[in-house]
Amino acid sequence: MHEVVKHHNDLNTIPMRNWNKAEMNFFFSIIAKLRDEGTKEVIFDKHGLADLANYTIRANKDYEEVIAKLVHNILSISFFEKQQTELNGKPAYVLKRMNLFSSFEAKWTEDLTDLELTVKVSDEFDYVVNRLDSEFTSYELAEFTQINSSYSKTVYRLLKQWRTVGRKEYSIDEFKRLLDTPDYYTPSHIDKNILEPVLRELPQFFIGLKVKKIKSNKRGTPVIGYEFSFQKEKADKWINGKFDKKNFPSTKPIRKNELPKWAQNDYQHEEPDMDDETRKALERRLAEYEKKKHRKN
Repeated sequence: MHEVVKHHNDLNTIPMRNWNKAEMNFFFSIIAKLRDEGTKEVIFDKHGLADLANYTIRANKDYEEVIAKLVHNILSISFFEKQQTELNGKPAYVLKRMNLFSSFEAKWTEDLTDLELTVKVSDEFDYVVNRLDSEFTSYELAEFTQINSSYSKTVYRLLKQWRTVGRKEYSIDEFKRLLDTPDYYTPSHIDKNILEPVLRELPQFFIGLKVKKIKSNKRGTPVIGYEFSFQKEKADKWINGKFDKKNFPSTKPIRKNELPKWAQNDYQHEEPDMDDETRKALERRLAEYEKKKHRKN
C-alpha cells in the first residue's frame, strides 16, 4: 500500500476524542481516496476499504460495528471554517459550521458478507480535500495506520503539518483543544496518556523526536506548554506538471523510483509522438538532466 493522505490543515482541528484506532484509520483512508475526486460520489467495497485501512476482517459483525460507529462519529463532527468578511463597512470574521459530506452511506447484505460504502464530499468541504494550496498536511497512510494510540495518531498529523520546519510549540490549552482531551486533564494525565505513547510510537517517523515542557516562572513552575522538535524533512518546491511527459520528454519511460518521493504518486507516463529531429533534441535534454542528477548524487 502506498497511499498518501493530503488534506487542508483545517482538518487537523476536528475533535476526535471518541474515535478509536480503527475508526481513524478508515476515516483518513477515505480522505486519501477522495483527493482530486471533487464532489462526485466515490464507492468503496468491503475488502478494498479494509485493505486500505490496514484492517483485518476477523468477523463480519465486528466489521459492521466499526463502520456503524464510523458513520455515527462522522455525523457528529462539528467542522468550522473562519472567513474574512465585512460588517457595517468594517473588517470582520464569519464562523461557519459545515457538513463534511453530503452523502455517507453504508450498505450491508443481510448475511453481512458484502459491504458498499458511498461517500460524497459536500460543496463546502471540497476545499479541504481538493483545493489545496500551501496550507496542507501530507503523510503516508501506511505509517498512520501502524500507530496504535488515538492520541499518537492525532499528534502524528499535527507534527506532519510542521514536517519541513522540525519544531512546533503548543500552549497547554491549545494542545488540549487539538487533542480534544477531557477538561479535567492535568499535565500528569498528558504525560501518561499522551506523551508516553507519543515518545514510544512516533520516533520511527520523526527522527530525533523530543518533547520539552515549557514552564512558567510563577510559584510551582506550572507547565504552560509543550515544544516538539525533530529532524526536519527536506521538501522540494512543487511545480505543477514538472514531471509530466510534455515537460520532461524522453525517448524511454521514466521509472517511478527515479523521481523524488513526493512526485511518484502523481506521475503518469504518456508516450509522445515525435519526429527524428524532436527526438534528438529530447535526447540532449535527457543527457543534460542525467549529468545534473549525477553531480547532485
